[in-house]
Amino acid sequence: MEDISLQSKIDVLTEEQVLIQDSAIAFIAADEELKRVRANRFQQPGFDRKLWREVADAGWLGLLIPEQQGGVGLGFADLTLVLIQLGKGLTPVPFVATAVLAARTLARAEDPALVDEYLSRLIAGDWLPVLAWQEQRAGLDTAAEAVVCKADRLHGRKMFVPDAGGADAFIVSVAEAGGTALYMVDRDAPGLSLEFEQRVDGGFFAHLDFADTPAGPRIAGPEQGAALLAEVLDEGRLAASAELLGVMTRALEISVDYIQQRVQFDKPIGSFQAIQHKTVDLFILSEISRSVVLQSAALFDSETDARRRAVAASQVKARCSDAALKIGKDAIQLHGGIGYTDECNIGLYLKKAMYLGSWLGNASAHRARYAELTLGVAQ
Repeated sequence: MEDISLQSKIDVLTEEQVLIQDSAIAFIAADEELKRVRANRFQQPGFDRKLWREVADAGWLGLLIPEQQGGVGLGFADLTLVLIQLGKGLTPVPFVATAVLAARTLARAEDPALVDEYLSRLIAGDWLPVLAWQEQRAGLDTAAEAVVCKADRLHGRKMFVPDAGGADAFIVSVAEAGGTALYMVDRDAPGLSLEFEQRVDGGFFAHLDFADTPAGPRIAGPEQGAALLAEVLDEGRLAASAELLGVMTRALEISVDYIQQRVQFDKPIGSFQAIQHKTVDLFILSEISRSVVLQSAALFDSETDARRRAVAASQVKARCSDAALKIGKDAIQLHGGIGYTDECNIGLYLKKAMYLGSWLGNASAHRARYAELTLGVAQ
C-alpha cells in the first residue's frame, strides 16, 4: 500500500499530548476488570450514559471541533491518543459514532445557527446524535437511494445505525433531485420506527424506517451532502482504526502476561520457542498497525485533499481490521481452553475487533477501494 511520507516526528509526543494520553490512561484504569463493559453487554442502549457524561467532562467530545465553534480545536494526532486508550479499555461509549461522525458532520453544516445550537449540546454531553447513512448490508457508496424526501417528508429505510437505542437524534442521508442531502431527524419524530439487531460485541445496531416522517433541519443540500458524508466517513475510519489499535495492543499485553504465568511441564509456556515466535509475530503486526495509524493521523492533520485522505483511510482501516482480528484470534489460542469461555476477558477483545473491523467497511472492501483509488482498478 501507499507509503505516506511525512516530515514531522510523528512518534514524539508534545507536552500537551502527554497530558491527553495520561488522562485517557487514568480514565480506563478505573475499570481494569471490564465490569462496565460486561454490565452494558446486550442491555439497551448498549453503552453507559453516565460514563458518556464523564467523557464529556473530560473535554474529549470537542477535541476535533474548532475553537470558534466551541470545541478544543485539536487534531487527529491528539484524538488517536484518546481512542487508543478507549480501545484498550473496551470503553462502552459511542465515541466514534457521535464525537467524530456526527460532530464532524454538524461542524460542516450549511447553517451557522444550526451549528451553534447543536454542537454546544453535543460537546457538553447533553445531546447524543448518530449518523444514519448505510442502506445495504455491504458497500461503501455514500449516495442515498433508499430514503427519499417528498414534500418535506421522509420515506424509506436506513440500516446498521450504531448505538441508536440511546440516540437523541439522527443525521440522515436522503435522496433528492440533484444528489444526496443530509437532514436532522429527532428520535421521537412521527413515523420513525427502530428495529434493533444485536452486535457481536454486545452493543446494538438499528434499522430505521421512515414512513411520512417530517424532515428536520437541513445539514447539507443535495450538491454537498454526498461529498461531505464521504469526508466524514473517512475521518470515522481513521478513528475506528485507532480504537482497533488499542484493542489489539491490550489483547496482546494480556496474552503476554498470561503466558508468563501459565505453567506447563514445570515451565511458563512463554518460555517455549513456538509461543515466543507467535507473540513476536503478533507484536510486529501491532507495531506496523501503530505506524500506519500515526502516519494517517498526521496526514489528516496536514492534508485537505479528499482523495489522499480517502487513500489513507482505506489503508489504515484495512491494515488495522486484519491485524486486530488476527491478534484477537491468536490471543485466545495463547490462553488455551480458558480463552474460549465467556468469563475470560480476552474474548471480549476479539468480539470488539470483529465489530470494529467490519464497521464502516471491512478489510476486503477497503483493499478494493484502495486499488481503485490508487490504480483505477475496480474490484
